[in-house]
Amino acid sequence: MYGEPKGLGPGPWGGVSSRPHACPPHRQKHPPATLAAIIKEAENIPALLPNIQALKEALGKARAWIADVEEIQNGDHYPCLDDLEGLVAVGRDLPVRLEELRQLEVQVGAAHSWREKASRTFLKRSSCYSLLEVLCPCADAGSDSSKRLRWRREPGLYRLDAESLGLSAQDLRDPGAVIVAFKEGEQKEKEGMLRLRHTNSQKAAPPLPGPGPGPPSCVCGQPPGPAMLQCQLCRDWFHGSCVPWPRLGSQKPSAAWWEWEAKFLCPLCQRSRRPRLETILALLVALQKLPVRLPEGEALQCLTERAITWQDRARQLLATPEVAGALERLAGLRHRLHGDGDGALREAVRNEQTKVSVENGDGLSPEKNGALCSELEALSAALPRLQGPVLELGEAARRPLEELMMEGDLLEVTLDEAQSIWRLLQAARPPPVALFRLLLELEQAERRGARARGRDPERRRKRRGDRGPPPLAKEELEPKRSRGPEGGGPGDSPPPGPHAPGDS
Repeated sequence: MYGEPKGLGPGPWGGVSSRPHACPPHRQKHPPATLAAIIKEAENIPALLPNIQALKEALGKARAWIADVEEIQNGDHYPCLDDLEGLVAVGRDLPVRLEELRQLEVQVGAAHSWREKASRTFLKRSSCYSLLEVLCPCADAGSDSSKRLRWRREPGLYRLDAESLGLSAQDLRDPGAVIVAFKEGEQKEKEGMLRLRHTNSQKAAPPLPGPGPGPPSCVCGQPPGPAMLQCQLCRDWFHGSCVPWPRLGSQKPSAAWWEWEAKFLCPLCQRSRRPRLETILALLVALQKLPVRLPEGEALQCLTERAITWQDRARQLLATPEVAGALERLAGLRHRLHGDGDGALREAVRNEQTKVSVENGDGLSPEKNGALCSELEALSAALPRLQGPVLELGEAARRPLEELMMEGDLLEVTLDEAQSIWRLLQAARPPPVALFRLLLELEQAERRGARARGRDPERRRKRRGDRGPPPLAKEELEPKRSRGPEGGGPGDSPPPGPHAPGDS
């Protein structure tokens, strides 16, 4: 009935089919104003145009989408990331060119970049936790041991901290609800940890090897073994082969043994890298520049406020006359030991290295035997020479310090005040010689295993030292004025904090 238009012979229209299937697969999108003008012009054509109806529907959806964007952008709070992602997905499917879509895509991309940077700052490698989880209080910290021990076999079990705080998906859109739930979660976490510490304190110290009547220890759920480490927070016991532990050999310990980084926190208590507060504040500055709200951002703000509140309490306690006097005496003792005791300790270690070398048939060559862990063996042999306690703390000063230390260990943040309190408490106790010896034995076994596999970490470090520092990058050799504004600077990555046992 409808043939080819008459009068169209070979020419510019020749060979072009008017059928819809021959149209280009990717049509150019036009802005709403252009579509409105086309529709208005089509109304003057005395013919039925099916495509005009499709254009009207597309224009109606585009105007509704623009109204949703304006409503969400003009609200009382910044829009949530989930809402923006939903609008972007809908806007991309519309056959209309939307200028607001590009702005939303930029905002969503910036929010994802911030979340990725925060994840790199907090999360360990191959972490089974999410970023939101490590930022929120662990409200079920006092749950039964069987649930805590299933964290590795059932990673999803501990990805519910937002739900354990009583937060639904809708609650996460309300900053007030997040803050209230976070405060309640802090109290639940503290009360639960106190119950858990009491329960684990009833276990044998250390637990006897083999199956026992009580619940299993360690993240593996297996019976206790000969080399068990006790978490300083939850007081539970863990196999040295199952968890990360502090390395004493790499620290070059001094005679001030209370400053040795021998504090062990299990992976269930230390769930993140625990960056320094300065690094977290830099993340918050970047967060304030985003016109988008993220649940992780709300949680990070609450965590920072909690850390600063704890820091203020710690500073007030450390400034009391009794504690400040103890700190001053400890600093003086440390100064004297660094002047005299370090030389005596190094001499003792050197003598023990020579003794070990002779017993091994290596002659008087501690350098040769040093690669074979003799320095760790010598340090272990010198442990009985450690003396303590070197400080006296009254009950009135010790009890608040211990309570504040437990609350500080719950924070996924590294603070200098926590280290000061820990050293004070350590100096007021006898040297933990058994713990030091166990850590050295674990490190010796690790080095022997690495050497057997041809991957001795100590030799690798020495070879790097012999080669000298790596050459500077080309950008670092250029003057500052010649660098581009988008070049990374020292502030792009968090400064390395003190060694943390679980930071791996």
